[in-house]
Amino acid sequence: MDIAIFTLIGILSRLVPHIPNLTAVGATALFMGAKYGMKKSLVVMLLTMLITDSIKGLHSVMWATYGALIVSMLIGTYISKKRHAGWIIGGSLLSSLVFFVITNFAVWLAPNFMYEKTFSGLVECYTMAIPFFKNSLLGDLMYSSIFFGGFAFVRSFKQQYVTRQIKQ
Repeated sequence: MDIAIFTLIGILSRLVPHIPNLTAVGATALFMGAKYGMKKSLVVMLLTMLITDSIKGLHSVMWATYGALIVSMLIGTYISKKRHAGWIIGGSLLSSLVFFVITNFAVWLAPNFMYEKTFSGLVECYTMAIPFFKNSLLGDLMYSSIFFGGFAFVRSFKQQYVTRQIKQ
């Protein structure tokens, strides 16, 4: 059930009209890595990305996008041992930064893209991507807050319910 729900969230966040790069995909990778481990995370990410990329169009830097999401899942598995909001925020920020660095380096490296294969071309590539990075960062922080906060809320609610049932 969790796989279906998070896959659907990821798919909808990529296909429904949205601000460029403001999707749930990065936060989903982080959350799934933290709460469900790498196997379920990989299933969700691969389903989400393959379905949406087949609709939106395949591209030459998909390897970098998928690789960056795998790193986000790994960051999630690391922060799963920490139960503090600071670790979640830090993991979300790090995931966004890693995604930015990896995917834009791949864009610069890719043949037939608009950036010269020089240091100034690399700097231009990263500079032009800053507005998208801001959106990714905002989306990752917003959706991570929803996922991790919602999970904590439900867990707390369940514990209170079970405690009440035991007392009765």
